[in-house]
Amino acid sequence: MQNSQPAATAHHWYQGLDGVRAIAVTMVFIHHYYSRIFIDFGWTGVQVFFVLSGFLITGILFDSRREPFRFRNFYIRRTLRIFPLFYFTWLLILLGGIFLHLKWRPWHLLWVVYLGNYTRFFVGSLDCDHIYTAYSQLSIEIGHYWTLAVEEQFYLLWPLVVFLVGSRKILMRICLAVIVFSPLLRLVLYWTLPQGLLSLDFPFRFTFTQCDGFLLGGLMALLIRGDQKEKTLHAANWLLYSSLGCLLFLHLLANGWRLRDLNFEHAWMPIFGLSLINLASAGLILSSLRTGSILNRFTSSWPLRQVGRYSYGIYVYHLLMEPFLYAFVWPMSDNSRTPGHYLHAALAVVLYYALVLAVSVLSYHFLESPFLRLKSRFTFGTKTAETALQHSAAAS
Repeated sequence: MQNSQPAATAHHWYQGLDGVRAIAVTMVFIHHYYSRIFIDFGWTGVQVFFVLSGFLITGILFDSRREPFRFRNFYIRRTLRIFPLFYFTWLLILLGGIFLHLKWRPWHLLWVVYLGNYTRFFVGSLDCDHIYTAYSQLSIEIGHYWTLAVEEQFYLLWPLVVFLVGSRKILMRICLAVIVFSPLLRLVLYWTLPQGLLSLDFPFRFTFTQCDGFLLGGLMALLIRGDQKEKTLHAANWLLYSSLGCLLFLHLLANGWRLRDLNFEHAWMPIFGLSLINLASAGLILSSLRTGSILNRFTSSWPLRQVGRYSYGIYVYHLLMEPFLYAFVWPMSDNSRTPGHYLHAALAVVLYYALVLAVSVLSYHFLESPFLRLKSRFTFGTKTAETALQHSAAAS
């Protein structure tokens, strides 16, 4: 019989969540590198990251809500975790621009200040997801940074709510209200926005239409800190598999067996599909907390935990490296559909993943870790949430 207790107490690091992080970042990687020739569902890894971020951050905020210097400590810790790698990559882009002759545009500044999720709508084009160079075969891909922008905007707003409200029951009601409101907002936007904005994924990239994912994770964090912990953990598998079942049913109803069409372009996906993906993500996270469960053993395995440890770097670097890997390491054509082509593509993607992981490992140990060690020097008060926060990578 499986033990439904979480793998650690509320104030400690959950090993299985590193594995969830690894699954999410691998899904996103496959989406960007392999989706052109295979079934594309990897983009849903972004939703896993959002729900996981909401779970971790809400738990940290709630546990530290009575600590002195809580605002200061939270933002210093987040800054030391997120900013060094993010702005280091921008330094690399600036230096690379000297040799690649980057074609800078004013809207690129929005990416630097974590407003990149809105650039498409200001510019009216997908071109703002790239920085073009003087070489037609090379462009710097920065479009994936939109998720980091959404997370940072969430980090600015949600701590104010948690610290000012304080009450667990009221916070749970707020989470529930947002979980209901966000899909309705997506529905209204879908029926009222011009087609031009819809084609630019406005309902997907707008911060307030993604809040239900974050606060679904937040609701789970609050539930396991109360009397509902056992019921919440026992509902994990049901939540995961029923959500996936409903998602598959809706897809078959709308598109038949064309599984390659499982994307954000269909009307039902931004409205109801996104909510089901968030619920499945919540089920995955809760299942990873149940000691002895199959998913807990899988997500707590050493290989997944190691990949999860470096997931922030993998996410940040993987698209920046993509054009160079395609151009100089192992070019991959999308034209053929022969078995040999699929094998070639799969081997190429494995090589790409290994190279991105290697860069992320070096980045973590030589760039990120020195900043992480500064947390204890620049924060004050008790260390209620310190252990959890040190192991919470910024997911994107």
